[in-house]
Amino acid sequence: MASSFNFVIGSAKFIFAPIERCLNRKRNFDENMKVLQKLLKELNTVKEVIELRLSAEIHGGTMQTEEVKNWLDDVQRIKTEIEIIERKAKEKKFLSRVFLGKMVEEKVVELKAFLRKGKAFLGMVKSFKYIIVGGGVAAGYAAREFDRQGLKPGQLAIISKEAVAPYERPTLSKGYLNPNPKAAARLPEFHVCVGSGGDRLLPDWYKEKGIQLILGTEIVKVNLALKTLVSAAGEIFNFQTLIIATGSTVIRLTDFKVEGADAKNIFYLRELEDADKLVESIKMKKYGKAVIIGGGYIGLEVAAAMRINDFDVTMVYPDPWCMPRLFTPTMAAFYESYYENKGIEIIKGTVSVGFNANANGEVKGVKLKDGRVLEADIVVVGVGARPLTALFKGQLEEDKGGIKTDGFFKTSMPGVYAVGDVATFPIKLYNEMRRVEHVDHARKSAEHAVKAIKANETGKELEEYDYLPYFYSRTFELSWQFYGDNVGETLFFRDNNPLSPKPKFGSYWIKDGKIVGAFLEGGTPEENKAIAKVSRLNPPVENLDQLKKEGLSFASKF
Repeated sequence: MASSFNFVIGSAKFIFAPIERCLNRKRNFDENMKVLQKLLKELNTVKEVIELRLSAEIHGGTMQTEEVKNWLDDVQRIKTEIEIIERKAKEKKFLSRVFLGKMVEEKVVELKAFLRKGKAFLGMVKSFKYIIVGGGVAAGYAAREFDRQGLKPGQLAIISKEAVAPYERPTLSKGYLNPNPKAAARLPEFHVCVGSGGDRLLPDWYKEKGIQLILGTEIVKVNLALKTLVSAAGEIFNFQTLIIATGSTVIRLTDFKVEGADAKNIFYLRELEDADKLVESIKMKKYGKAVIIGGGYIGLEVAAAMRINDFDVTMVYPDPWCMPRLFTPTMAAFYESYYENKGIEIIKGTVSVGFNANANGEVKGVKLKDGRVLEADIVVVGVGARPLTALFKGQLEEDKGGIKTDGFFKTSMPGVYAVGDVATFPIKLYNEMRRVEHVDHARKSAEHAVKAIKANETGKELEEYDYLPYFYSRTFELSWQFYGDNVGETLFFRDNNPLSPKPKFGSYWIKDGKIVGAFLEGGTPEENKAIAKVSRLNPPVENLDQLKKEGLSFASKF
């Protein structure tokens, strides 16, 4: 009886063993297909990064080898073979999956080998939780805010094309050009965050905090979907969260193919290297002739600096008055007269159409559209700037020339933020989208973006950015500040005599019966705070004559 039972059991095992093996293969097939799909996704990512790096190595590099090209071809072959396996598996369902099991196992092994080889081609990919691309003012203030919010060593990297740690850029057109060697601003004294009254963040500070400064490194390729940046040298950086702080670049006359615009001693002022070259030229061409092209921020500040350096200075700009985006004709008339009293010649309503150079290639003359030729030993061009957004074209939503963000500086791509000059953001006060090119906004937007990133991670609530536009400048003995919006009717007050020993005057902008903006030259800290407050509160104006009579004292009431 027992032997008969054992015989039945043995026969059953013999009969059902193949079925069990088929079931196991089917289960293995399903599990291996999941593994295969996961590996294939990872392989595609590695492939895309390699292709991204290849495209960055325009003039040849470590990736430009036959072995890498063969690897890319083999990846395509493997992808095709996997597609065939998937198609066959769908044709006969159960049996196909059973008989394809061995093939899938082999493909898993092959895929793992290809992944190892692909990663070896890439070398060490540097990965950070947070990356700030751009090393200007915004980067420094963002780094400080990350430290305040809580940051572990190794989590943050700042990648900058410049060779120095973040510094206060406005210094370049002011204190950096001071002719007195003892009074001239030099690093490390104007590293961020001294411009807003904070501590100076020296390179050692970043090291102590575990923040990696990757300097002298230009990012040339970006794939936001892959969370990958590639440098000109082929280095690869991965991020979880990215802050775009690339700022702006100057508009060059060579961009418009102006004749002779590539001559020596024609300068633009944006980075420390630009300022160093200008300072060296000032020493070489002492007591020479300087022509300043442009009547905006840079034009006015550099013209003053060159005059202080004992140069014969001429300003040239096409507009009917200086700083037309902010100044009214009455305001501009004061500054133009003041500059002329300092010995600066101003030529308005024309532009430079070419340059003359000597046998050494040095600029000697500026040709104007009206036919005049101005002698020049140094030319400084300040005709505007454009935001550096080209790396992100087609990957992020744009608006008004910048990268569109919300009130937390989040872009259209999750985990990617944009701050400073490149961000087009909502200004709550005016219920409209704007892009602001100014150091104050660069500082504050960077800090707010970091707060938003941390709030998102912790689930805390954060108010939207509520910015009051602010601009300022200091030249000669003058110092002005502006807050708010320069739209609507203007009301000028107090003394604007350019010969006054201490001129003090201002202007209100009134729209829909309310003050929306205010300007003040020669104000004290308390008075400047008063015009800032009145510009934010937007108080109603019942009587313009009374407001003119009260002038600055009206703002001081709030």
